[in-house]
Amino acid sequence: MGESIVSSDIQDSLHGLFYPRSLAVIGASSTPGKWGYNIFNRLIRSNVKAEVYPIHASADEVLGRRAYRSLAQVPGAVDLAVIVIPPEGVPAAMRECVAKGVKAAIVITAGFKETGVEGGMLEDEVVAIARAGGVRLVGPNCNGHFNTALDLFTTEEAGTVPGPISLVSQSGNFGIYILERAAERGAGFAKFVSSGNEADLTIEDYLEYLAADEDTRVICAYIESVKDGRRFLELARRITREKPIVAMKVGASAEGARAALSHTGSLSGSEEVYDAAFRQSGIIRVQEVDDMVDVALALVGQPLPRGRRVAIVTGGGGFGVVATDACRRRGLEVPPLAEETVQALDKYLPPRWSRGNPVDMAGQVEGSYACIGNLLKLDYIDAVLAIGSIGFPIQRYVSIDREDAGAQAYVKQMIDGELKMVEGLIERVHRHGKPLIVTSTLGGDSSPAIHRLKEAGIYTFRTPEAGAMVTSYLASRAEYLGLVEPQR
Repeated sequence: MGESIVSSDIQDSLHGLFYPRSLAVIGASSTPGKWGYNIFNRLIRSNVKAEVYPIHASADEVLGRRAYRSLAQVPGAVDLAVIVIPPEGVPAAMRECVAKGVKAAIVITAGFKETGVEGGMLEDEVVAIARAGGVRLVGPNCNGHFNTALDLFTTEEAGTVPGPISLVSQSGNFGIYILERAAERGAGFAKFVSSGNEADLTIEDYLEYLAADEDTRVICAYIESVKDGRRFLELARRITREKPIVAMKVGASAEGARAALSHTGSLSGSEEVYDAAFRQSGIIRVQEVDDMVDVALALVGQPLPRGRRVAIVTGGGGFGVVATDACRRRGLEVPPLAEETVQALDKYLPPRWSRGNPVDMAGQVEGSYACIGNLLKLDYIDAVLAIGSIGFPIQRYVSIDREDAGAQAYVKQMIDGELKMVEGLIERVHRHGKPLIVTSTLGGDSSPAIHRLKEAGIYTFRTPEAGAMVTSYLASRAEYLGLVEPQR
C-alpha cells in the first residue's frame, strides 16, 4: 500500500520530522514556564534517540547544555528545528534552517494567519523562505509532535504509551485532550502531530505518510477544515481499504466555521457535504472524543463482524433492555435464539434465566464464559456484546480478612479460574473471527480478567450504548470492505 500511496517527497520530508538524527530548539530557555523551556527540558530529560541542541541569542548554556547563538554554529547536520521565538523573528530563523539544510521545521509560535491580514503576510513570507530552501514546515501556531518509537516528544507526553494508533489534530490543545482521554483508556500511540495553520504541510500530507507507517494500524484525526478536498478524499479512499481512519470533524455549523477561522485561519465546509464525503471514502466519522478512542481501540484489537446480528449477555435484565434499544438505534439486529441454543445454555444458567436474546443470566456470572463461548460459535450471531458478565470484582463483594488464609485462598482460586476461562474466550474470538464487545459494570474494570482481555486487545467500554456504537462501526467497516453485504 505504501508504495502506491506515499510519494518519495512525503516519505523523505516527514522522515526527518519523525526520525531526526539531530534536532535544535530555536528559542530554548532556562526560564520555567516558557515554551522554549518546556520543550527543551522535556527533550533532554527523555531517552530521545537523537542529538538535541539549544539555540539562544545570548546565553552560553541552557539547562546545563552548551547553547549556540545560531544554527550555523551547531556542529554537524540538523534534521529538525523546533521554533519557539516571537513571530517577527521566525523569518530569520527559517533562513537559518535553509542554510543549515534542515529537513523539517516545527513552528510552535502563534501570531500568524489566525490573527488577520498582517499575520497572514508574515506567514506567507515564512512559507516562501521554507519552500525555496526545501524545508517542510509544520504549523505555525501548533503544539508539536511525537514519535514514541524514538521517545521523541516536542509536545506534552499526556500519559502516552507506545501503541498502534496515530493522531493528526488541527488543534494542539484539543489534540492533547484526546491523548489524555486515550491514556485513561489504556490506548497506545505511535505518532502524533499538531498541524496548526497548515501553512505548508497539511492533514493530507500526514495521512499520506501514516498510510505507509509500519507502526500505525489505525489513524485518528481531529479536523476543522480541509484545504484540498479532492486530494483528501482520493487519499482516504485508498488508505481506508488498508487502514481505518477515525475522524472527528467539527466546525460545520455557521458558528463553528467562524470559530475555526479565528482558530487556525481556515474556512470550514457544510455538515452534509463532509458527512457524505466521509462515508463514501470509508472514513469513520464520530461526534465525541470518547467515541473516537473507543472505535480506534476496537479496530486495533477486534475482528470485523460478518453481519449486524448481535447476541447480548448481561448480568441483569435492565442492562439487556438498554443494550437492545441501543443496538436497534445503531442499525444492529438482536435475533431470537434457536431452541437448540437455548437448550445448550440451560446447562450453564439457572432455571430463571431469560431463555432468549438478550441473555439475562439472572445474577449468576459463573456460567457467563461458557455461555459467551457458545454464542460466539453460532452461525447466526456475528458479534457478542457482554455487559457486566465478565470480570466479576470478587474482592469488592467478598469481605476478606487479610489474616484469614481460607478467604485469601478462595479469592485466589476464583481469580485463577476466571483467568483460565478468559484465555478460552480469547482463543474463541480469534478462532471464530467475531468481536467480543465487553462493557464492564459494578467495578469489574479493575479485575485481573479485564486486564488480561486488554492485554489481548479486547478493551472494555463505558456503557451499553458505547458497546453498541462500537459494534455498529465495526459492522460498517466490514460492509465498506466488502466482507458482507451492506444493510439496506
